[in-house]
Amino acid sequence: MAFDPAWLETMRQRLLAHRAELQRQLADARSSLSAESQYQEDEGAVATHPADEASDLFSAEVDATWVRALEDELSRVDAALKRMERGTYGICIECGQPIERERLEAIPWAERCIRDQERFEAAQAQRRR
Repeated sequence: MAFDPAWLETMRQRLLAHRAELQRQLADARSSLSAESQYQEDEGAVATHPADEASDLFSAEVDATWVRALEDELSRVDAALKRMERGTYGICIECGQPIERERLEAIPWAERCIRDQERFEAAQAQRRR
């Protein structure tokens, strides 16, 4: 199944817009983490109560997880743009079959067809156990 050039260009523009938004969010998240860390260093703002320490640690972990999630999604968007350049966009990286157009419209950076994505996620869940 070949995608028409106008549709591919629309998808490319969506990917580029999403990439710009991810970069903005990532810059904001990193800036926030940096500012919080700098404040704690400058002010000596170290929690003295165990509950405050736990809250600060949890907040820092959530922020770091958010940064990693943004970085991961940005990497997937960049990979999708590279597949477009190579002419392999919309082809499942596992089975080599076309990815459903509806799937790509929902998740433009999708790299697997639904069947292979389900297998991939099941394997990931199995590894975490």
